[in-house]
Amino acid sequence: MAFFRIKRIKGKEYCYSVENEWKRKSSRQRVKQYIGRAYRFSISNDISFSEYLKISDLNSYIENNEKSRIIKDLINWELSRFDISKEKFLIDIEEAKIQKNKKNIVFFIDDGFMCGITLKKLLEFAPEGDEQSDGYRLARAFIEAGIKVPQEIFIGLFGKLYGHHKPDSSKLI
Repeated sequence: MAFFRIKRIKGKEYCYSVENEWKRKSSRQRVKQYIGRAYRFSISNDISFSEYLKISDLNSYIENNEKSRIIKDLINWELSRFDISKEKFLIDIEEAKIQKNKKNIVFFIDDGFMCGITLKKLLEFAPEGDEQSDGYRLARAFIEAGIKVPQEIFIGLFGKLYGHHKPDSSKLI
């Protein structure tokens, strides 16, 4: 299984997709793909998701919005929490593209890597039929992208994927 790794080169950080490779009873990391320059951010605007969207009823919000709209709102909320400027970077959520000077880049936030790969994984997420496995995959996709989804939003979003508003939370644990 591939995962992201940051390497520091001449004082700058770069992100790579790597996987462990076993050879002669030892493990080595093999670079699969260069992802881009990594930029670190700290929370500067700790606003809740409800406050950010100015909504008072999360259930109505979940019910009245498509999966893709909710995911895009979560991405934009996270960008606002870290004060990541769309003037400084090219951030095209529709195209799952994050760039600076026409080069792919990565935002290292909340111990996750927000980049074109992780955004695409979120935006194209589709259930495969096993609720527990799909719950873990969806949670992992958000974590990898550095998005700390409020529990009630995650449960509601997951419920939309399976055609019911409230999933059996005992299956998600």
